[in-house]
Amino acid sequence: MRKFLKVMSCVLVVMALFSTTAFAKKTVEEKRAELRVKTNDALELLYQKQPKARTAIRNAYGYAVFVDTSFAVGVLGGGHGRGRAINRNTGTEIFMKMKEYQVGLGFGVRQANTIFVFDNIQAFSDFVRKGWSYGGHATAAVTDGVHGDTLEGSFQVAPGTWLYQVSTKGLSAEVGLKGTNFYVDNDLNTTKIPKTK
Repeated sequence: MRKFLKVMSCVLVVMALFSTTAFAKKTVEEKRAELRVKTNDALELLYQKQPKARTAIRNAYGYAVFVDTSFAVGVLGGGHGRGRAINRNTGTEIFMKMKEYQVGLGFGVRQANTIFVFDNIQAFSDFVRKGWSYGGHATAAVTDGVHGDTLEGSFQVAPGTWLYQVSTKGLSAEVGLKGTNFYVDNDLNTTKIPKTK
């Protein structure tokens, strides 16, 4: 069994490194194009699993979509992802990254899409300019005074900020973002965005 775990550990690490290296070799424009395709695919998957989310995003001030790959081998593990934040008022596109740190024991590879919906300029700007780390408090959304039931299947994770997590299996029943940070990727942005506190 130990030998099997060692082999699988190597396989998972190699897979993670290969994915990162392959992305790093692409030009900036190729990286942007790839992220646009991946994040649009992630949105379409969300709409398949939760059709009402289309209306929530259409009526939002902005939204952000991340595609995440994480791995765990015993106490070792982590993950990374990339995505885009879109200001629906201006059409501005901001490229971002996410970094995940494993907490506790685990084994395997997980792929999931994380979609944020922002009610207002403050929530959107804070997310982009200050970055964001999940603190472990979320409220499941069924209805609210603004969106009705369009946010069903999401979680309120901060004032004016809602989140969906989707895998190929469907919507997540809980938020799995402990130890995850989101921040601007100024290597891909045309205009550098200063980080504020």
